[in-house]
Amino acid sequence: MTAAVADYWREMVTVALLGTDRREPPTPPQGGLTDLAVDDPQSTPSQRLLQQVAGCTVAQRAGLLPTERAPLTAPPDDDPRPVTPPSTTATWRRIRSDWPVLEDEWMLAVIHSGRRLSPELVVPVLARHRTDATRHARALVAAGSLGRWMIEWTPRLACTARVPASMEAIGELPELAIVPDLLPVLSAPPTRAARIIADGLASGVFSTSHRAVLVNLVARIDPASLPALGEAIGAIDPGAPAIGLAFALADLARLRDRMLTELRTRPELETP
Repeated sequence: MTAAVADYWREMVTVALLGTDRREPPTPPQGGLTDLAVDDPQSTPSQRLLQQVAGCTVAQRAGLLPTERAPLTAPPDDDPRPVTPPSTTATWRRIRSDWPVLEDEWMLAVIHSGRRLSPELVVPVLARHRTDATRHARALVAAGSLGRWMIEWTPRLACTARVPASMEAIGELPELAIVPDLLPVLSAPPTRAARIIADGLASGVFSTSHRAVLVNLVARIDPASLPALGEAIGAIDPGAPAIGLAFALADLARLRDRMLTELRTRPELETP
């Protein structure tokens, strides 16, 4: 700002303090401020003062030199893996809210499919498993460089577990409690496996007291049995005593089948 404009500014401050009814605004110095007054004449002293204050403010700001450029945030390292499709994101949200027993398998399916987590999933997944070393490490494998980058900038997303995860545990599904009598169902032919479970529900052999064991069974049964299981359970008489449990298990079977089917498609064949 030139000396003339600086002096003019001080004079306007004095007029503003005294009031335009006691003192007229000063005459602007030659240049842009004078041109402003001529091009846009104001009818009252107070309007002329406000006009010149605005013009002078613009002149002062225009005369400022730019500050040093702020350092750019380094982006995460490149991860060539394609991201999981939008349908998979919706499936994970459903798993999280309704059937968390499937989440370990879902995460491993993402990794084995050659994909990485879609960016909108990275933060909620890492935050969800902060206290579990194995699941957090598995999530980091699926998230890739973006996950490590997010932890660097948001340390609260880091794992808080004291015992580190083992490499073997990261790549394996955790065991679920299944009674010995039902273990053969895990690898039985699809039609037979579906019939055993459906008949047990229809006859009352399985009741709500068996819910935890049956949920674990459906969560670990051979994936090839899932479509048949959903159909067999869907055919149970609605009047059966365990129909509520049957509907829940059918929902679990269908969700698990959809989860695995979505991630079985090769990434290069997906529509962008």
